Amino acid sequence: MRRMNKYIILVLFCAAAIKTCTTDVKRPNPEDCYAVSRQPVIEPDYADIVLPPNIAPMNFVIKEQGRAYYVHISSEKGVDIGILCRSPEIKIPVNAWKNLLAENHEQILRTTIYVKDDKNRWHCFESINNRIADENVDTHVVYRIIPPIYAYYDKMRLYQRDLRSYSERTIAYNKTMGYNCINCHSFHQYNPDRMIFHMRGGGVGTSMILAYDKNVFKVDTKTSFNNATSYRSWHPNGQVIAFAFNNVKQLFHAVGENRDVLDIVSDLLLYNVKTHTITTSPKISSAERMETYPEWSPDGKYLYFCSGPDLEKYQNDEHPYKHLKYDLMRISYDLEKDLWGEIEPVLMASEMDMSVAHAKLSPDGRYILFCLSEYSYFPLYRPESDLYLLDTHTNDYWEAEPLNSPFAESYHCWSSNGRWIVFSSKRRDGLTTDLYFSYFDTTGSFSKPFILPQKDPQRHSALFRVYNIPEFVTGPVKVRPQKLIETAWSQEIFKAKLDAKVSVKGTPRAEEPMYQPYP
Repeated sequence: MRRMNKYIILVLFCAAAIKTCTTDVKRPNPEDCYAVSRQPVIEPDYADIVLPPNIAPMNFVIKEQGRAYYVHISSEKGVDIGILCRSPEIKIPVNAWKNLLAENHEQILRTTIYVKDDKNRWHCFESINNRIADENVDTHVVYRIIPPIYAYYDKMRLYQRDLRSYSERTIAYNKTMGYNCINCHSFHQYNPDRMIFHMRGGGVGTSMILAYDKNVFKVDTKTSFNNATSYRSWHPNGQVIAFAFNNVKQLFHAVGENRDVLDIVSDLLLYNVKTHTITTSPKISSAERMETYPEWSPDGKYLYFCSGPDLEKYQNDEHPYKHLKYDLMRISYDLEKDLWGEIEPVLMASEMDMSVAHAKLSPDGRYILFCLSEYSYFPLYRPESDLYLLDTHTNDYWEAEPLNSPFAESYHCWSSNGRWIVFSSKRRDGLTTDLYFSYFDTTGSFSKPFILPQKDPQRHSALFRVYNIPEFVTGPVKVRPQKLIETAWSQEIFKAKLDAKVSVKGTPRAEEPMYQPYP
């Protein structure tokens, strides 16, 4: 009797949940279908993946010829979803999808696809089986969207996307700030109420926007020691941010990947958001090395960074930029005593004739996910760039194989619970950059990555653009765009002060770049 009641509820619900794009097509009877001994081809490729239980419906296009299509989605519990349509474009009912995933943590989600041929015969493909994880992904991801251009930018925006839906909202739009370059956004421990991003050139000039709890500030980070700051990492205490400041150059080649990025000067410093004071140490701002991409350990005891050779000694080489091979280093720091330790090597990539970039520690500090390429600290422009994982307990590292492709993998971010990552990849066409997600299990393994779900499953191929610097946050950014615009144009600017103990000789270490290339 209980089984019969469930069946009746299922039929009634499916009658409401089915998307009927046509009135003259009936659902197939599985017993009368021709079995196809393979999975169907769908785009995006949402097959054999692990998906978050709070992700938006993963709409797709069936890449099989047919007159009609029927999709059946089910799991161990809850009400099945049926979608009947003449179009191969499948859009899954939102509420039915949410309910099904919510009831089936750590269960298999089965998607069975039926295709009707020209002779009105239904063909049934093997089911696509995806696993629903137990852990949610953070609700929002923030990214910049720009065209895949070289040295010129026009319109660029910072967006936030609610991963539980398709809602995408603008945080900042450079058109409203005098067509400047906005870049290097970052958040304190996934907190959407504590955010920074940089503005360069344009009508508002060069400065940093700091949104801290309910206040918004415009900060000039230049001092007699440094130019404007760029790559960044918040200390866990939320009061100190480690920055790099660089003299950035771009190179353009006639064949192959036509861009390269290099630094003439690159050093690190610390900025206090309460006192607007900048300090540093010769250990992290050496004239003999170039330090970049700072990253605090989760306990705040160590500052990790990438360190490369001074380019000047290679100026007579035909391709001096190919000598820019960065190693991963770290240095201890006592914040209370303002006391630096000694630099320690973590991964000497240069000894393997390789270069490391974007070293990101997992929230528990156990793993470091990083990019490895032939040279440079800009993996987006290196097609051979792949993601690797290092175990901080053993110092062993290995290729994060399921994540990589023949094209560039670059900027990435851990979720707040350490179970998910988002990363940028050019795998779809080799030109544009998309966001991909992957589950990270307790054994240190990643699942097959999947592209950011869209309401229109063909949106990725229709738009020629770059998703840039994805950062997870645990909720929506609440500061209104109007407030950011008002602050950007404000004449009230907080001027950074240089720590008196920092020695300054001559002019600032680096010239101010007119733009910041995008990683």
